[in-house]
Amino acid sequence: MQKDKAVSMCVRFKAKPEYRDELYTRLLEMVVLSNQEVGCLFYNLHIDQEDPNTFYFLEAWKDQAAFDFHAATDYVKAINADTIAMTSSPTRVEFMHKIAPL
Repeated sequence: MQKDKAVSMCVRFKAKPEYRDELYTRLLEMVVLSNQEVGCLFYNLHIDQEDPNTFYFLEAWKDQAAFDFHAATDYVKAINADTIAMTSSPTRVEFMHKIAPL
């Protein structure tokens, strides 16, 4: 069924209330940095409509190599390490493949 080589994903962060503003600022920085990467198709930050402490990244990468490059950057490593203390539950990552439209 997979026809698209792009790597798409949704990443959820549930901020501890006392870290909400700091996490929000850090995630906005990630948007700027990540959208500058050559293999980035899009990297968007969303907030939950009912829970202002829950943030989502919707992102897509040209291919696995582009995602691997992104995952190896210092800023991704830093946010992954730092969110352990700033979130109330583990960061959830869901990988997807686009099936329509192609």
